[in-house]
Amino acid sequence: MLRTNSPTLGAILALTFATPLLAQTRTPAAPAGNVTRAQVEAQVKQVFDLADTNKDGFMSRAEFAKRMAAVLNRTPPGTAGAPSREQAQKMLNAADAAFNAVDTNHDGKLSRKEAGARALAAFDLMDTNHDGIVTPAEKRAARNGAVPIGPVGPNGPSDESKPRRGG
Repeated sequence: MLRTNSPTLGAILALTFATPLLAQTRTPAAPAGNVTRAQVEAQVKQVFDLADTNKDGFMSRAEFAKRMAAVLNRTPPGTAGAPSREQAQKMLNAADAAFNAVDTNHDGKLSRKEAGARALAAFDLMDTNHDGIVTPAEKRAARNGAVPIGPVGPNGPSDESKPRRGG
């Protein structure tokens, strides 16, 4: 079962599908610092379409690997801030595991729905008042652990990952 609180896996998924999903953006519908679900959906679509190089509506393992290589090679090996060979290999191994976990129907390719499910589930967990907008206060609460983040399955967060009220 895929858990959103896995730091390595979370970083890989964020870099691959969601960068920068919850960045501070400004639109008429979302004042500074707020992020709407529609913005997250649009970012997922944009990142997915970038990775789907043959435009067949799916991200193959090869397209995923190419996207991961582009992310990992933003800082060339041997330069300041670049991962070591061992770190890069661990990240690639985690990316392969992430691909397998996100490929919920196990067909060897990712649909846009599969690729975006994690980012949308994370958004939904942070949107504690369920108004379709994550505010800076909701982001801080999630960052500070006030919003429990547990297992997220193919149909969204499990009951044990949903915030509990009243203690």
